Amino acid sequence: MIPEIAFRPAGLLGLDMGCTAAGLLVGCLLVLAVQAVLYRAWPERCVLLRGLMLALVLPGLGLALWWPAHMGMAGMVGSGMQGICLAPAAMWPLLRVLDRIPPGLVRTASGLGADTKARMRLLWLPLLGGPVAGVTVFSIIMIALCAMVAVARS
Repeated sequence: MIPEIAFRPAGLLGLDMGCTAAGLLVGCLLVLAVQAVLYRAWPERCVLLRGLMLALVLPGLGLALWWPAHMGMAGMVGSGMQGICLAPAAMWPLLRVLDRIPPGLVRTASGLGADTKARMRLLWLPLLGGPVAGVTVFSIIMIALCAMVAVARS
């Protein structure tokens, strides 16, 4: 039996992937905004957000794949919601790395004479390079999978 997705136009799959990626971006920006607010108000409480993201990883992934079939929201809104459901899984590794950075690290690097370019190359790239690469690969795979599920169910 030929899969149902083989008969769908490629543009529809691309549109669903774009909407899912936009939803993932919005979800990640929301998580980063909450992280910034929590860090300014209660720096020691940022671990709560990381724990919440960890608790939402598996339900979020399941809901991202389940959403178009059972919620009846196909199209741009449904694909955007799929992306938002993927955000906890995408942001947890980054929050983990950001929580482990000592608070005065950037100030110390600045005080030792490192300009913005040097801090990016010698501080942030080694700290965030691996997790960002892993999250990017994971996100691309999940966006493609969610788009295929959404197109197959529409």
